[in-house]
Amino acid sequence: MIRPVVAAVMLLALAACGTPLPAGTAFPEGHRKPTPAGPPPPPMRDDPVVCAADVRQCPDGNFVSRNPDNGCAFDACPGAGKQ
Repeated sequence: MIRPVVAAVMLLALAACGTPLPAGTAFPEGHRKPTPAGPPPPPMRDDPVVCAADVRQCPDGNFVSRNPDNGCAFDACPGAGKQ
């Protein structure tokens, strides 16, 4: 008679301490609290693309800068395609 009483007291003590119970004895999935939604993503900026201000000297002595419309790649040297 003492063993069932001791076992019941131990189960109640474990349940009161927050110790997880074996599978199948916990609440069903529908009883869990939903997790709150996270914060919204930051708004996208509409600022124009800014490239580095460096320049490249062409073989003919001219200088070309970076083109923001071309992914900040250097513009082609004048006369480079005419050979």
